[in-house]
Amino acid sequence: MKTMKTGSILAAVVMVMSTATVAGSGQYTTSGWTEGQYAQQADAPVVIYPNPVIDQVNITFPGLQGDATVSIFAGDGRLMRSIQVGETRDARTVLNLGGMANGVYLVRVVQPSGFDYARRLVVAK
Repeated sequence: MKTMKTGSILAAVVMVMSTATVAGSGQYTTSGWTEGQYAQQADAPVVIYPNPVIDQVNITFPGLQGDATVSIFAGDGRLMRSIQVGETRDARTVLNLGGMANGVYLVRVVQPSGFDYARRLVVAK
């Protein structure tokens, strides 16, 4: 088994932490992240919040334009909800999930152009 010096590990951790917190230093910076237990980039093509959700979830489409289908799947693959969204540019869709049981779901956004995006969603009441 190969061993590392503690100083090397500490230096690597400090380097990673400093790159993650400097705005504009790369693809993943903290300045563009939303808050919450499951953070996601605010400039992602689809943003789902809050996550975990109690009863209503917001879905915005900052990186899309055109029609889309939003589907929510249970952990076992069952389709729980599916809605058609007209023009997604500058749109916000609010879904009421009050009747859904606690658990982990998959939100999938698909466009006719072939765009296919999926994100985990936790329902916790």
